[in-house]
Amino acid sequence: MINLLKQIRSWLRVTRRPKYRWTWSLMAAIIYFCIMVFPLPGFETNLAARGALAVFGVTAFLWGTNTLPVAVTGLIVLFLMPVSGALDSQTTYSYFGNKAVFFVLGSFILASPIVRSGLSTRLALAVVSRFGYSQKTLIASILFLAGSMSFVISSHAVAAMLFPVVLEVVQAAGAKPGGRFGQATFLALAWGAGIGGIATLLGGARAPLALEILRSNTNTSISFVEWTIWSLPLVILLLGITYLVLLRIGRGTAVSLEDAQKFLEMRSSKLGPLSQREIGTAILVVIVILLWIFQGEAWGLDTIALFGVVSSFVFRLADWREVEEDVNWGIFVMYGSAIALSAVLDETGAAKALAQYLLSSWIDSALISLIAIAAIVMILTEGMSNAAAVAVLMPISLALASQYGVDPRAMTLGVTIPSGLAFMLPVSTPAIAIVTSSGYVPPFQAFRRGLVLKVCGFLLFLAMAKFYWPLVGLQL
Repeated sequence: MINLLKQIRSWLRVTRRPKYRWTWSLMAAIIYFCIMVFPLPGFETNLAARGALAVFGVTAFLWGTNTLPVAVTGLIVLFLMPVSGALDSQTTYSYFGNKAVFFVLGSFILASPIVRSGLSTRLALAVVSRFGYSQKTLIASILFLAGSMSFVISSHAVAAMLFPVVLEVVQAAGAKPGGRFGQATFLALAWGAGIGGIATLLGGARAPLALEILRSNTNTSISFVEWTIWSLPLVILLLGITYLVLLRIGRGTAVSLEDAQKFLEMRSSKLGPLSQREIGTAILVVIVILLWIFQGEAWGLDTIALFGVVSSFVFRLADWREVEEDVNWGIFVMYGSAIALSAVLDETGAAKALAQYLLSSWIDSALISLIAIAAIVMILTEGMSNAAAVAVLMPISLALASQYGVDPRAMTLGVTIPSGLAFMLPVSTPAIAIVTSSGYVPPFQAFRRGLVLKVCGFLLFLAMAKFYWPLVGLQL
């Protein structure tokens, strides 16, 4: 596997040049036509599902290899959806009104006054001063801060909040876009937020969704404490492994944290005492965080983010000219197209048909059924939102649980926990989309590094289910 990845990387060094880009684009076209033309079990009569699967194959390839800018690949998705017959153009474009898009939009706009007011500089200086005496401690601080915050706040929100702070630290250290140090710090943010969100019911929408399906189908449920007890060992161990992976990524980089600290101190001294804009921005951010924690389910994370945006302009904390310069608008084209792709995989039945085809031929026991469900959801969650993957697989998994005598609570965790192990593609989770938009983490590097972490997470999950769950009252 390592040699294969090295070979792919050597190919990419050549084919990323503009004059060779057509080669990878041709390969994407071949993938599309192969899926559309050759017979696929379960897709013989459902042409819309076949079209959705073809678009997914092209998108995963282009985003994974970084052949084109992520926003351009998003435009290709919007073009191929109607052409393939997967979805009509009007419905495709309507997904840009999805609440997840507006959550990301609001989070990025809120980041502008955090940076422009100087608040992110002060926060970055505090981080570097406390933990920045070495690269190891700095990466650990970002990873575990993001992970612990995601216990009580959506991992999407954590990534959006900490993004400007990490960006300030990386720029002050003189890291180059695509370099090892920038990759390590930004991946620490994305991976930490994603892993921490597994530990409780507050880390994202997928857990409440899974519990609702469990209740409606079996009249059983999982309490907040039970969920944490049954998932926490994976989170702790995976954070430790992630830290080691990040140290390996950042190894041998030539950045000066002393220079970063001096630079940030110089900028902080120029800022002087806390300004009214900084104080107002800090108060607004705290209010938004509290609302995300206590009213996130009732109001919606997107509504709260937009409330913060409106408030920042009403109280003159944000300036639209600054926002225009600070926000990477292309990310919304990419994420809107990702939402559309996720929805069409679900609505056309492509994801369900693929899951049933992959599961039907080799399940013959309770343990194998859990392994199969976990493996399939980990694949699907890289191409669609984890909530959508949970919605697709929960009915199938509960049916398998009944057939093979598996505790439905264990099967629910077998779907939901692996769905949070999304580390590779921008389409998988806003956290990866946010860090790849920084310019410091090329999409192919996120794919390549995330694959290693995904395999580790899968093996840890299986070990936890087999050996730890029976000790704490959860039998397969």
